[in-house]
Amino acid sequence: MNVFLLILAGLLLLLVLLLFCPFVVKVAYREKVSLKIGYLFPLFAIPLEKKEETDPKKIARQEERQRKKKAKKQRREEKKKQKQGDKAEDTVEEKKGNFVLNKIKSKGLEGLIELLKELVRIVGYLLNKITEHLVISRMDIQVAIATEDAAQTALNCGYACSAIFPLLSFIEQHVKKCRHREQIYPVFTETETKVDFVLEARIMPFFIISGALGSLLKAVKALAK
Repeated sequence: MNVFLLILAGLLLLLVLLLFCPFVVKVAYREKVSLKIGYLFPLFAIPLEKKEETDPKKIARQEERQRKKKAKKQRREEKKKQKQGDKAEDTVEEKKGNFVLNKIKSKGLEGLIELLKELVRIVGYLLNKITEHLVISRMDIQVAIATEDAAQTALNCGYACSAIFPLLSFIEQHVKKCRHREQIYPVFTETETKVDFVLEARIMPFFIISGALGSLLKAVKALAK
């Protein structure tokens, strides 16, 4: 019994440690977007672009998989059509699927407005729970603005500053910590704008899970009203 309790306590301790180990995301843009994520281990890259396959054997296997998927999809559609022939089952499924719709119909437009307000509150609650514990450890923005016309370059530089700096201020107000460095400047000797962007953020899984559970409870209470 004591051994079992010790093992259980060890598992609980491990779970708590895992929940409070930060989940890291790194996004970079240098002519193309790259994404890296990490949890307990070093960051590893997530491929965002599909590589074109050149091996004929692999291409044939991919085509065979696609044909099998299409055949499965067709069989599912046929089964759905057969089920739709049974009116009794259709009535039950419709009642189950339109639970929210029935709630709206019972209360009319006022009920719809209340539901939308509650949805906005739930989404806002979830975002606040996440952002108030989100740490942006690095955000580097470098924008070298260039066009063929010097006057247009200066105007574009002003537009970029008027958009980026308020956005940085907004982010600082809504996250736990944000370390950023930005450089926005005109280049009159080139004709093409260049953007260099790096963002590295981290958050503990505990706060994501607690926010999701809180949002779920709020949603259940809203539907139960």
